[in-house]
This record gives sequence, structure tokens and C-alpha cells, in this order.
Amino acid sequence: MYRKTAVVGIGQTEFSRDSGRTEWELALEAILAAAADAGIEPSEIDGIVRYAYDNVTQAMLARTLGSRDIRWYGEIPFGGIAQCGVVAQASAAIAAGIATTVVVYRSLNERSGVRYGRAERNIPSDGEFVHAATDRSPAGQFSGPYGLHVPGQVMALWARRYAYEAGISVEQLTEALGAVAVQQRNYANTNPAAMMRDRPLDRDAYLAGRMISAPLRLYDYCLESDGAAAMIITSAERARALRPDPVYVLAAQQSLYRHSEPITVYAADLTTFSGPGNIDKLYADARVRPQDVSVAEFYDATSFAGMTCLETYGFAGHLTAWKHVLDKGIGPDSPVPVNTHGGHLSEGYIHGLNHLTEAVRQLRGTAANQVPGAEVALVGCHGSSSAIFGR
Repeated sequence: MYRKTAVVGIGQTEFSRDSGRTEWELALEAILAAAADAGIEPSEIDGIVRYAYDNVTQAMLARTLGSRDIRWYGEIPFGGIAQCGVVAQASAAIAAGIATTVVVYRSLNERSGVRYGRAERNIPSDGEFVHAATDRSPAGQFSGPYGLHVPGQVMALWARRYAYEAGISVEQLTEALGAVAVQQRNYANTNPAAMMRDRPLDRDAYLAGRMISAPLRLYDYCLESDGAAAMIITSAERARALRPDPVYVLAAQQSLYRHSEPITVYAADLTTFSGPGNIDKLYADARVRPQDVSVAEFYDATSFAGMTCLETYGFAGHLTAWKHVLDKGIGPDSPVPVNTHGGHLSEGYIHGLNHLTEAVRQLRGTAANQVPGAEVALVGCHGSSSAIFGR
């Protein structure tokens, strides 16, 4: 797949607490913006790949975009795991010659509509633990009856176990997580598209945030947002004809492995977040090394999840991400700037699609917090969903 496809269009709506629009309308707004950015007519789209969690179907879009013929459509299960899976499937369809121009998108009224942070939406009448409206996990039978109902609680347990295995105090872990939250808010404060653009955050304010699920505080958790984002991918040849700055897909993958059911405590090792060898394959497929990465956009449902991606992708050793954050940081002057738009913690929560649009902006040189000379961008949700893009 190396450099066979490229991103030619990105679009997103505003991120808010109440969009006042349906998810269908939000999806259309983002997709039309992406088509305009690519310089194509919406009717030229002949492939659609969506998140399985999305309420907007491919048929709804085919009808309203005026598409002549959708030659390929598919969907990727789960939430954060899907963010790069949609890119992998779209690129594979193009590389195989099935479709020529594929749109991927995520649209949700996650704040004014369903709220993932509320426990009752995860507890059906039969008592089986549910991760999302369309996904049941058998692992939940061992956790749901004891009050473990939402992702934020699970990640808090991961964080506690991480501190124990790393041999550090909860206070040391808190300092590192706070550094992540504060830096991402700093990025958001200079990003006009961020929900938290006008709300600064410093260490004292972070520590004053109420405890949600120990050791994670209020500002360790992602926002609940309404909004949508979209990306249009086409062949490398067509991309070069459409615009002077296509962003090439170097590699994209999704991965499931033993004990890797999403957001669960049923795992062999709560401090290892990728399958055996899949990160090595990612870098090999992209023909780059970790030191070649200019900027990283990590899935940050919590500050802990974003921080530990530094270990998953080879920027810090096992159980040392906390020290990397404290010693080297994730800001503009760090070895690898992370979540330069503010991430899910401070820009908006669109299941990682806005991480992809930010990666494209960085490589185009148009980001609000531009990393000078960015050549390679990594997007990842631990080892379960990853993509590397290049200029």
C-alpha cells in the first residue's frame, strides 16, 4: 500500500456541546467540505467507509451526495480502533482498483445526544456489560456486576496497574498525566477550532479538578462533543493531478490479538497495549523508523491512553512514558510533539477522525500549531489502529 493512495480532502464541522443539527446533517457538512477541499464534486465519490458505531449509513450518503455509483462500501467495528481502520480499508479498495475516490467519516452528537461517559447506557436489562450500543463483550461478565461500566473506569484501573508495575507513586503518575493535559490545553488555546480554545489550564487547575475514577481527574478525560469530520482518499496518481500537496498513506492497519477486546480488564497484561510484532510491521510497511516521525496524534480518550502510546510506538521504553513526559514533554520543542490540535482532551472528541485531519494539516503545513518541516505523521490508538502519512 506504500504511497499508492493519498489524502486530497479533509473537512470538519465546528465541535460543540449542542450542534442543533442531526448527525446526518453534520456528516454531510464535513463531507461536502472535504470534497471542496479536494476540488471534486461530491458525485465523484464512489466509495464510502464508515465507523460501525455511526448512525449515518452509506445509503443515506449515497442518496444525498448525488453519487452515480458507490462501487465499494464498508465499515469498521469499534470506536478508537476504527480511526485508522477506515483509512486502511479505503486505501485497500483503491489499491485493488475497486473504487477510485473514497470518503471516510465520523459524525456524532455525543454531548447533546448519547453520552459515552454515562453508565446506564452500558447496562442492558440482562445484566451483560456493553461497551457501546452495537457491541457486546463477553469479558464484561467479569467486571460489569462489580460496577465497572464505562471506559473511563477501565482506564483508571489500567493507570493504577501501570503505576504499580513502573514502581512509581500515584503522585508521580499524576504529575505526568497533568503535564499531558496541560500541554494539550496549551495547543487548544491557539487552535481556533478547539472547544477549549478560550479556557486555559495550568497545573494547579488540573489538580483542582474533581476525581472521577481514581487516579484520573476531570481533566484526564476527553471532551463530550457534537460534530463530524471527513477525509477523502484517492489514488496517488489522481491525487497529484488534484492538488500540489497530497498527503500519502505510507501504511495503515488495524489489529486484534489475544485478550485485546476493546476497553476491558480481561487481558493478559494491563501494561502492554499492542499485539506482537504489529508495530514493527507498521514501521516496516511505511519504510520509516520512530525517529523519522515529525508529529504524532494519539488517541486520548484519557490522558493515560495518550501518554502510554509513546511506549507502544517506540518513543519511550516500556513503563517509562511517564518519565518521558516529565523530562522531554510533548510540546513543540519535544522530540515528538503529540496531539498538536489539543486532542480529544481539549479540541473535540470525534473518535479519532479529527486526529487524522490534524495529521494532514501538519504535513500540508497549515496546522494552527505547525511543527516546522513536518515530513512524517503518525496517528495511533495503541497498537489496535495505526496509520503513518508522508509528504
